[in-house]
Amino acid sequence: MNLLQPVAINEAVYRALRDQLMRGEFAAGQCLGIEEIALAMNTSTMPVRAALNRLAEQRVLERNKSRSMQVPLLTLERLEDIRRSRLLLEGALTAWATPRLNPSDLDLLKDLARKIARALKTPSTIDQGLVHNQAFHFTIYQAASSPTLLSMVESLWLQSGPYLRASRELMHRAQGPDLALHDRILQALVDRDAPAAQVAIEQDIAWAFDRLRAVPDKLSIAA
Repeated sequence: MNLLQPVAINEAVYRALRDQLMRGEFAAGQCLGIEEIALAMNTSTMPVRAALNRLAEQRVLERNKSRSMQVPLLTLERLEDIRRSRLLLEGALTAWATPRLNPSDLDLLKDLARKIARALKTPSTIDQGLVHNQAFHFTIYQAASSPTLLSMVESLWLQSGPYLRASRELMHRAQGPDLALHDRILQALVDRDAPAAQVAIEQDIAWAFDRLRAVPDKLSIAA
């Protein structure tokens, strides 16, 4: 009996759901149907159920009154707590990563920054831009060689993902995201200027949170 295949499938489904949550592909309060997800991923319900239970244990998902899994609603206070925590932890990881990034890392970051800038020009490609944005950030954070902080940041991204979804329609307003921030992050990393890189990454993180705080009607807030 080959035990490796079921384990690999379970892990693949978990990682796929985790990445979708990080990118805000599920809305706050949305129920996640096991059969629907299994069909979309071309797998059985067992690995989907295992992945959802794992995410619930991590407090990323919760059971509603009907015992279905759903994306939690957050209060504004909780959203602000996540914002502060992300600024603190991701700023530290960026500072630590600055002297450790190698030339191939920097080339990858430059390529991702170009892809993000192109993707955010039109509404139809925003989702792809968010995929590139996640890769951009975690390429930096992984270079810090701190598994402990990295796992904490992944948890925060999972919790804030639904609110990233709410910020999408803000991407094309007059006060859209400052794409020059990625250029400033890159320049600081190339210069090995850890303090400047930390400030730039913090400004980049703060943009969506600050805009959402200013338009609470765009949020699904818990009572």
